[in-house]
Amino acid sequence: MKISEFIKNKKEKYKNYLIIVKKWIFWITIDEDAFFMAKEFNMKITKLDKQSIKIGFPDNSKDKWFNILKNKKFSFVVFNKINGEYKKIDIFKWSKFYRINLEDYNFTKQRILWLAKLDIEEKNEKNFLLKDKLEDIYIILLSLLMKIPKKERYFLREKIEKLFLDLFEYIYKYMYNLEDRKNLVKIIFWKIMVLREFVRFLYKLWKIKNDNIFLDLWNRFLEVLKICKWIIVKSKHII
Repeated sequence: MKISEFIKNKKEKYKNYLIIVKKWIFWITIDEDAFFMAKEFNMKITKLDKQSIKIGFPDNSKDKWFNILKNKKFSFVVFNKINGEYKKIDIFKWSKFYRINLEDYNFTKQRILWLAKLDIEEKNEKNFLLKDKLEDIYIILLSLLMKIPKKERYFLREKIEKLFLDLFEYIYKYMYNLEDRKNLVKIIFWKIMVLREFVRFLYKLWKIKNDNIFLDLWNRFLEVLKICKWIIVKSKHII
């Protein structure tokens, strides 16, 4: 059972309680409870799944937040997953129950889910755009290599092709392996930087800076580096 489904089921029994559940190394509340916590304690609301929003705090600050809720005299019930099942581990009942503005809550929830959907779509577009742009760079770079002497061309082509093979391997890992995206995109970024140095080397050695192919290639490198930087910045905000 999804954690959001479990919490919504428990809400029938604990209508006047904040329901707090451990998810990995975080404790979370969802939907109305999350909206209340965000308003009361100035916390950030984020998307949990396609239909739910959440706020969370790390396990190492659990005691701090539970004490805050106790001091405020808000009722709350705590669940943790034990042997594959969610179990109630604590309950605190007080006379004070929270109230929220339902219209404000519904508007906020829909806005967060909509923005999260846009963010995912934009992110996917950037990921695949990166792959397509690098394929274009590869073709242009091969054209550029044809302008240099044959002996040096073979040497550089071997090095550049090896770099591109590595790059495409990391890009496919990044697109389809969700476990370590932050590190993968940094590797991609630095490999593109190495490729850019090859292009600088071509200019310095054969003075082709004014060549239209070179100028086009240089602009494309700047584009893909900007995309990488965009992804790296975005990844810093992912929990």
